[in-house]
Amino acid sequence: MAFWTYILRCADGSYYTGHTDNLEQRIAQHHAGEIPACYTAPRRPLELVRAEEFPTREEALAAEQQIKGWSRAKKEALIAGDWERLILARSSRTDSVHGSTGSPRTEPGRSARAGSAGSPRTTPDRLASSDAGAVSDAAADPTHDEHWMRHALALADRAQHEDDEIPVGAVLVSAGGEVLGEGWNRNITDRDPTAHAEIVAMRQAGARLGNHRLLGSTLYVTLEPCAMCAMAMVHARIARVVYAAADPKTGAAGSVFDLLADARHNHRVAVQGGVLAEGAGRRLSNYFRTKRGKPPL
Repeated sequence: MAFWTYILRCADGSYYTGHTDNLEQRIAQHHAGEIPACYTAPRRPLELVRAEEFPTREEALAAEQQIKGWSRAKKEALIAGDWERLILARSSRTDSVHGSTGSPRTEPGRSARAGSAGSPRTTPDRLASSDAGAVSDAAADPTHDEHWMRHALALADRAQHEDDEIPVGAVLVSAGGEVLGEGWNRNITDRDPTAHAEIVAMRQAGARLGNHRLLGSTLYVTLEPCAMCAMAMVHARIARVVYAAADPKTGAAGSVFDLLADARHNHRVAVQGGVLAEGAGRRLSNYFRTKRGKPPL
């Protein structure tokens, strides 16, 4: 069975992106006005301008979410098959962090741009591989994860020593290895129950990118995310979470809940736990021992 990600040009000149397992039927539904969520008088879909085939629904959905975060110029470069312009458009600040939002994608089997009749024709055009992956190849390297986790641990130290907060630190890194946001626990300092390290880092990244979607990014955090932070990551379409110490009381990345991988969500986040867990766990234990007047371990 094939799955498609498609782009429609609308009456107002905007673009609509979707995915389906039956392209011909879905386009007919658009033209008949049977998809109320997108079919409005000023924005009725008129023309199929691009369709790309994928082997799984998850990959088609990931591509849809990726393209939706792009600027108009980048979408038009993709539709035109202008790969040089597409790559140049990646540096635009109006685009979100690039990369798919689910599991790492394989290269698509075939892609197509529609002719005037509206039926897709097969072409050799494909998304550039540097722009299609969920995270960079370096993210699969354990030394890469350890590097960024040490950065997060340094932020955790700042939480304790500068603000007397529980030592949890987080850093959000783009698929290209750029720091997008970072932070540490600030619940007490900011009098904000939502100011966990992960939330602080995501807020900073969203403000920097001008986008609530943080596509293709990896979040490194020294303690397994709670339910609040896990769901914020799902909504932000983060690609991957790497945590150090597990949280057997409130962990939502597999310890108590498994929210990041729940199939009922329309986005799943890849999870890697236990990276430099001993150092993170020791910091947390010693923080609470000190609060109770006990010597550190």
